[in-house]
Amino acid sequence: MTIKGIVLAAPALALLIFNGCNAAPPVDVAKETAAIRATEVQWNADAAARDPAKFASHYDADAVDIAPGADPAHGPAAIQANMTEAFKDPNFSLTFAADKVEIAAGGAMAYTEGHFTESETSPGAQATLIQSGSYVTVYKKQADGSWKAVADIASNGPPSAAPKAN
Repeated sequence: MTIKGIVLAAPALALLIFNGCNAAPPVDVAKETAAIRATEVQWNADAAARDPAKFASHYDADAVDIAPGADPAHGPAAIQANMTEAFKDPNFSLTFAADKVEIAAGGAMAYTEGHFTESETSPGAQATLIQSGSYVTVYKKQADGSWKAVADIASNGPPSAAPKAN
């Protein structure tokens, strides 16, 4: 190889070496799945504690929450305001559980699919209305390693048959 060939090949070789040194470590799917399941357990506990600030803290700054019969709520402040109103109802409760957790190949995004049950006072009837349904929550891994919801979508009706849990 000539000097000119070495000079031309050096940047390509440096790029290969640099990229090889910065290869992302493999994603520990079991660890990330457990972390998301733990996040949802804590989220349920925050709902049971009727704490709108803690409930909303599970959402990313750019999140959207799309709940049945309500306009989409954008961002934690709007979600917290909605939950503040919901918690004023003494019959309000919310529980949910993931039937499936999927981690994206790069490990920066994930989603859960599951079922929920919500109780609230029925308007006008002053009776407790119990609704159930299915949900999908899309998560984004945060800089500190935690997971926060970026899109949370729920649909009333009987929960879908649970897919194989992972």
